[in-house]
Amino acid sequence: MNDFGQYTDAIRGATVTFLKSAPSSHRWGVKYLPLNRTILQFGADGGPGISHGVTAPNLTTVMIQSSNFDDRVVLDGVPCHVSDLVIMPPDCQFTFVRFGHVEWIAWSLPGDGEVARKILPVATSRESPNTAKHRVRLPIPIASGLIEASRRALRSVSDSASADRPMMARETERALMDELAYVWDNRLSETLLPTKYTVSSERIVLEALEFVRKKPESIVHIKDIVKATKVEYRTLLRAFERYLGFSPKHYLKLRQLNLVYHEIRRGNGASARLADILAAHGVTEFGRFAGHYRSLFGELPSETYRRFRAVKSGNSL
Repeated sequence: MNDFGQYTDAIRGATVTFLKSAPSSHRWGVKYLPLNRTILQFGADGGPGISHGVTAPNLTTVMIQSSNFDDRVVLDGVPCHVSDLVIMPPDCQFTFVRFGHVEWIAWSLPGDGEVARKILPVATSRESPNTAKHRVRLPIPIASGLIEASRRALRSVSDSASADRPMMARETERALMDELAYVWDNRLSETLLPTKYTVSSERIVLEALEFVRKKPESIVHIKDIVKATKVEYRTLLRAFERYLGFSPKHYLKLRQLNLVYHEIRRGNGASARLADILAAHGVTEFGRFAGHYRSLFGELPSETYRRFRAVKSGNSL
């Protein structure tokens, strides 16, 4: 069973749209650990994909790769090194593009916490007070120490007796905050990442993605994005290819495929027919769509439909 859907359901600390962009053979999964006021997550992205959204309004999010790939993660158009720590303030828009299997660790810190205030990026303009993000380069040993400390935290809390877990969670959170403070003090460099208020090509794509994100259930056409971004299609095409690695038309096709997949999984309405779901998302050529869907998710839409209807009814296939 493909667990991409369960992966997208499990993410905390942000409102995110996930698009699987190519077939994958690695596992998708998230381990989720609340530590007092901090959320610690261990993620495994099973293959290429796009995730764009906005961080929670009361949390500062810090992320780092725990796999050893220098060329697989791009954040807002900027490639990330294996030892880069990404810091995103509350209410911060972001777009991750992943070109293969990647594992990661994220810490969602209370925005009013001492460490969060210390490492929060500065505002870039009055119009975008919360959109600035930092990419912090760490020495490899420092990055490795932070990753190992987080794994120890997961083991220690998971292995503790139920009665001891609240106290263990508080102690573990303090230890991790000390580790993050040490990491910040020993960083090699930091880079302010672009926002829609800085570089023109990033502005175009960020505005396009934000426009699409606010219409999660709507059919979106190229002309809608061109109108929203106020640029010609050729300009939009160049920006998308530079920023995401493919055209806006391909992005919208991926969006359509993923929206259908998630809609089938949700199973809203026991009487909803597969044909109605497809039509609601603008699918007109059912055969061609089914072929693209199977290539991406490893099964036909009808197979996903039958499988999740069986789950909803309490039966198994």
